[in-house]
Amino acid sequence: MALKTTSSPIAVSTSIPLTIPTDAQASTLKTIDLQLNPLDNEVFVVTAVKIDFTDLPMPDASVSRTGPSHLQVSVLKNQPPTGQVQSIASSNCVASARLNFFMKVDTTTLAPVIDIPPYTVWENTAMDTPPASQDYLDIIATDNFVLQFACGDGLANQQRSADVRVYGYRARADSATYAALVQSEMLSNF
Repeated sequence: MALKTTSSPIAVSTSIPLTIPTDAQASTLKTIDLQLNPLDNEVFVVTAVKIDFTDLPMPDASVSRTGPSHLQVSVLKNQPPTGQVQSIASSNCVASARLNFFMKVDTTTLAPVIDIPPYTVWENTAMDTPPASQDYLDIIATDNFVLQFACGDGLANQQRSADVRVYGYRARADSATYAALVQSEMLSNF
């Protein structure tokens, strides 16, 4: 792949809020402009991603659910189709982090047990630093990326946020490489 570095390392930092409605299902999108120059075939080479959840929620014991409560933040190359939560299973996803919350349940009544601690948290996070043998995580060819913050059952009426930092650098691609990257990125949601 023909890429020529045009900047020193860059860290793009932001936060994304999520207000969870009463139905306890939500997804928020936030677009981050990279100010790339498409006339110069400029791309952003992602070298690492750091995602931190702020303020762990208290799952709502009154909300019935079929599985664990969860929070998920994904860094996407473009906006996902409406209603679809993206994960690393999608080629559109650069990185993703997920928190799952499991409540204690009384085995006889199947009711939540309000106890200390009332739940267990299991975290699946984005790679903070790529392996030394990996040159980059992904390449963003369009001039922005999208953050998606989604939640699942049992976290109703709570304000949450996440902090995201994307590390990388600007590069210039040759015409054929740039065209292939843009086409791949635009078709990654289908």
